[in-house]
Amino acid sequence: MTSLRLRMIGPIALFVAGAVCVAASVLSGEADVSLFLIFPVFSGSGGLFLLGVVLIVFSFVIGLMALMMGQFELAGAGTYPQQEGTAPVDKKDRTRYGGVVLIGPVPIAFGSDKAMALAMMVTGIVLAVVALALLLLLAL
Repeated sequence: MTSLRLRMIGPIALFVAGAVCVAASVLSGEADVSLFLIFPVFSGSGGLFLLGVVLIVFSFVIGLMALMMGQFELAGAGTYPQQEGTAPVDKKDRTRYGGVVLIGPVPIAFGSDKAMALAMMVTGIVLAVVALALLLLLAL
């Protein structure tokens, strides 16, 4: 766990440095801030703003690579975190889970097994149809 924490210091530092650069460019007038619904939107044309955006993008890329390297190390070593004092779980006693994400009218379903994923897909389709029906009904 400590190697993961050490590995994440670099991406966090890059993100903070990028946010500081973007904030400095906004304060100096090189960049503007506006709101779209509830989301802040930054736009600028100065070098400091560009540096901040590049640092933020690199922080996400390097952070993702650090997490992937940690997973590859765990898989290569054959060590997986085990809880002490737990007995093997029967397949019938295993907790099942699932979820659905609606992006517009498109449902994206996931689950711990095929049956749960299918149930979530059906739920997502029903939710999308109901949402579209309400949208059309309110538009009349």
